[in-house]
Amino acid sequence: VAMTVGALANLIAWHTATIGSTPGTSVAQFTAISFDVSAQEILETLGTGKRLVVPDTDVRRDPTRFVQWLDEHRIEELYAPNVMVQAVCEAALEQGRTLPHLRHIAQAGEALQLSPATKEFFAGRPERVLHNHYGPAETHVITTYSLPGEVSDWGTTAPIGGPLWNTRVFVLDDALAPVPAGVTGELYLAGTALARGYWDRPGLTAERFVANPYGGPGERMYRTGDLVRWNTAGELEYIGRADN
Repeated sequence: VAMTVGALANLIAWHTATIGSTPGTSVAQFTAISFDVSAQEILETLGTGKRLVVPDTDVRRDPTRFVQWLDEHRIEELYAPNVMVQAVCEAALEQGRTLPHLRHIAQAGEALQLSPATKEFFAGRPERVLHNHYGPAETHVITTYSLPGEVSDWGTTAPIGGPLWNTRVFVLDDALAPVPAGVTGELYLAGTALARGYWDRPGLTAERFVANPYGGPGERMYRTGDLVRWNTAGELEYIGRADN
């Protein structure tokens, strides 16, 4: 995927404004360098004077040791997939570690499942926020939802939320017409976040990056293949894949 500098700059500017940019904040470098989230971790952290802390590979793979590492290094921000978020919450509860410095956990790459352990770990800690980030490699993060501070309001899953700055999302039927709230359709993405396409694969680029009938001349949108719907609160809910 050929991603533009403008797309990353937009993501980092949004991240800085919404999460905060206090110099010296300790951020865990958890994701592999081959995963697109690592660009958000590294560039936003170093670009705002925060401190990037990198665990050893064996620590990263062991939830028990990783929780100890988070505590010892006073990590304040963590970005990890759902399976690791759940594992961290379970290990912290088992060890009796509250991880008092950890203020933001952002999940991406998987559908967020709100397990009993996750709810217990966040209960009574309104200053700690769980964020659900959504975005394919073709856009990086493009929608986000921050769960409310009152855990009793949580369900078993979370919406993927609404679009970031300078981006647009469309829920369309097979004829590329918008579907009403509550009706499942395919998710299309547009705006600054779009990649140029697939490197040296013009056919696939033309198939997935299509003309945007709701944009200006030459504007494109990305066909995700993901099925979603708008809920009554105006947030997107992930349903599954169109090809399943």
